[in-house]
Formats: sequence, C-alpha cells, structure tokens
Amino acid sequence: MSDFIKLGLISCSLGLVAVAGCAAESDPAPPGSDDEVYEYVPEGKADDYRSTTGLEYSLTAKDSVTLLDADLALTGDERLRRAEELIGLRFKALSFFVFAYLADKEHEDPNYGYGGFRTTVRQKTFDKQAVVERTDQPGTFDYVFEAEVGGPKNLMALLPLTGGKLFDLKLPKLTTAELESQSYSTTYKGFDPSKHPAESIQTLGVEIAKKPIEPDAYPEYSKWMEDGVLDIAIHIGGDYNEQRYDLQTAKDVFARLQSDLKLTAPVAAFDQLKSTSGPFKTTLDANGKPVEIQVFLFHPDMAKEEGVGYDGLISQYKASAKTRDIVIYDGHAGYDTSYSGIVVHYNPRVALKADDFASLELPAKHQLFFFNGCKTYTSYADAMYANPAKSSKNLEVITTVNFSWLSEMTRVTSDLVGHVIRRSQSTHAPMSYDRILAALNAGRSWDVIYGVHGLSDNPRLSPYADPSTLCQPCTANGQCPGVDNLCVKLGGAARVCAAACTDDSGCPSGYKCRSVAAQGSGVISQRQCVAQTSVCQ
Repeated sequence: MSDFIKLGLISCSLGLVAVAGCAAESDPAPPGSDDEVYEYVPEGKADDYRSTTGLEYSLTAKDSVTLLDADLALTGDERLRRAEELIGLRFKALSFFVFAYLADKEHEDPNYGYGGFRTTVRQKTFDKQAVVERTDQPGTFDYVFEAEVGGPKNLMALLPLTGGKLFDLKLPKLTTAELESQSYSTTYKGFDPSKHPAESIQTLGVEIAKKPIEPDAYPEYSKWMEDGVLDIAIHIGGDYNEQRYDLQTAKDVFARLQSDLKLTAPVAAFDQLKSTSGPFKTTLDANGKPVEIQVFLFHPDMAKEEGVGYDGLISQYKASAKTRDIVIYDGHAGYDTSYSGIVVHYNPRVALKADDFASLELPAKHQLFFFNGCKTYTSYADAMYANPAKSSKNLEVITTVNFSWLSEMTRVTSDLVGHVIRRSQSTHAPMSYDRILAALNAGRSWDVIYGVHGLSDNPRLSPYADPSTLCQPCTANGQCPGVDNLCVKLGGAARVCAAACTDDSGCPSGYKCRSVAAQGSGVISQRQCVAQTSVCQ
C-alpha cells in the first residue's frame, strides 16, 4: 500500500491554515441502514437537494439586534435599513457559530470535542422578512434566523435535543464593531464556549427539522449528448503538502481513465500530457445514436508550460466552465467562500474564489459541476446558481457535506465519469443520481456525504424509454426500447414492456414506478413504470 493511501489525508483548506491528516484507524464506523420512508413532495414544496447518505435540515431561531449610539437617532426607513444591515451581519455570524458547533472536528483542531456531527451549514444571506421593533425596548429589533444544513440521516438522533426539536447554540456576545469587521472569524476560530467566561456567552435556542427530500432523478443525458459529443473536464487542484498528492492524483486519474474506463489517451505517458494534448476518447451507442466521449485532464504542473502559469490554469478552468457538459474540480476546498474555490497553487496562493462563480461566463446549455473537496455543500452550489446564466433547469451541482479523503479522490472522480458513461457492452446504460451517488458514497467515502443540487427539473423516466410501448406484449428485454427498460411479468403469465423510472411522477397516467425483481430471484433489480392496477387494459 502506498503512503498516499496510508496517510488518508483530508482534502481541505480552511481559512489560512492547512488541515492535518487523519489516521485510517480513527475513522468512525459506518451507520446502520436507514429505513425511514420519505413521501414524494409536490413541486414547489421540496428542496432540490438529494443524497444517499445525508439529508438537509432547516434551522430556525428567534434573534434580535439592537441599535446603539447615533443609530438610535435614525427614523423611518433609515432606521429600518440600519436594523436590516445589522441583521445581515448577524446572519453571517450565526452561520459561523452554527458551523463551529455542527461541523466535524479533527484531533488537531482547538475545539476538538465540541459538537461535531458531520454537518455543514449552507451559507445564505439575509432575505428581507418580518423585522419588528420592540415597543417596550426602542432600538431592539426581533427577527427569525433561518438556515439550512446538510448532515447525516441520523443527525437529530445525535444532537442533544429538547422536546425532540430544539438544541442550544452557544456563541459570544458580539459587539456591533465585531459584527461589522467580522473579526469574530479569527478571534473565535476553533470556538469552544467552555474555554470562555460564562458571562461572555449567550445561548440561542435553535429549532431543527428535516426538509422534504427530492425524489431521485436521472442526469440530463439527452441534453448532454444531443450534439453527438459528451465532453468532460477534470481539473486537479494544487496541493500544499510536500508529497504533492495533487500530482499523484492526476497520475492515477490518467491511468484509471484508460485501465478502468477504457478511454484512449491523447499521449502515451503521463509525463507527455500537456494542457493542449486534447481529450481521452471513446464512443458509445446512446440508444442507437453514436456519441463521442471526450475527457480533458488538467493538473497543476501544467503551469510550467510556456505561456501558461498558474493564472493560465484558472483560465483553463474558466474555459471548461464556458463550454463543457461536465466540469469536475478535484482538490482542496473549504468553508470560506472568499478564500476557497478552485485552488491551483499555494504560496503564492492562486485561486478562483467561490464568491466569483456568479460572474463566470457560462453557457445556456445544461451542465453538471462537481466540487470534490471538503465541505463544498456550504456555498459552492449556491454560488453557481447565483450566476445569471444558470438555474435548476440547466444545472446540477454535486457537493460534499463533510471532509473528503485524498486517498479516495481518484476513485470518486473517475467513478463519476465511469457511471455517467456506463455501458452495457457498447450501449449506454443510464444510471440515476441515486445509483451514481451511492457509488461515490461507498467505502471510506460514506462519511463525506456526496449529494446533488438542482434535481427539481430533472427527468424521472429513463431517457431511452418509449412510453407508447408500455404494456406492449414481449418475451425478452430486447423487445422493449432502451437498455434499461425491461420485459416484466405482470399479474398472470403474460409479459409486457415496462420502462425504467425513479419516481411515480416519471410515469404516464395509470402507471406507477415500482420495484421489480429478476425472474427466479427475490432480489430487487430496479424500478419500472408498470400498470397501476397490475393489469394492462
């Protein structure tokens, strides 16, 4: 086993401090199976996030801000605007201390042992809401703090809750000056309330509730492949470790694209790969349509090429974001979006900040972005959706809730590519996001909690299904269109065509998305649209 695997380093950069590694023997054991049933939630009432190992939760708390000094003399709209300005700053501070409590910790962290629930807050800014000034305390304004967090499915069983829904969030009694300067982010880095005088700490009661879960869906294969090419860009981020794990990851991805995914490399050896070498290639049959698969691989040492440099690596990422169907970043990431993002080099630091995603030049076409680093759930997806060219109608984003492991990065990145282009012989076999995410969350990565944002507009019927053939008599799967659509026995001895699906909403009227088993076994193989009454009319 190589040192790269033994060390099991965490792929993060949090603020200005490099995160130390974790020993594999200290990893917690995977949780037991989760048998909770989630009902389908109609459009408009569900969030668009889904993970196979995690859930989203809503947090709410009653909070207040108080005007001081000259601000107390303000009147009318100016008074309300100043209160809302302070509330916006307070939102950021509360999110910071929610993160300090709920996020997992490492032994090297100064607040190791405080909280720690494999959970990350989804950073949001204050939205205009009911802000009420107290009549008995002029200058004090009440409002409701609202946030979302991503965490394990059993988070509410892990938290010390009162009444099954409330936990205490402790934070310093912050001054207006601290809110405005945001100095608390350094003063209270690694915050642990037990290490501060009790009189300097306030307690906020926070209510937590599970958010509705979005039904499983398929990636937009048809849209990606409509031009006859599915192009994917993999950008390996820079590493601050002397061992150069970024370069090792790039070499391993270079090898796996060929050995596991059977792509043809543009050059004979990794050392010959340049930023201009072109893509790895293969072809597949997309339900009778030939599609060329192109995978471009970029790594930090390409900065050494004449005329490239580290700024050139950022330009290469921007070019991929502007044109490619799928864009993968594999590297260090973190909570601070003004610091973390697409990091290509440390000392000096060269990065495209996550805060700048909103200004990227992005196409109107449908894309998938994958941010394979630590805690990218916190803001990377929201930063992408802030771009005026993007919405859930033309973008999905895969993020991580917890730490991600350097020793798993190669597998996870190449597995994503492999599952998107999965073939049954030479024919494309489309996988739903649940099946893709289950593979990413397997093994040591069970604790990372990979999830996808933007599923509300995605198809829940196989891209190769033909609804007009439902209930058509058949004797073999090959008589039903699409590699994943089956000939099933329904009711009596007769067999009819079904269609692969992920949810009832993907089936035509009169049909339900039901689990089916391989004939002669009790093993559930996949879900198919079948007649609701189990009888074809």
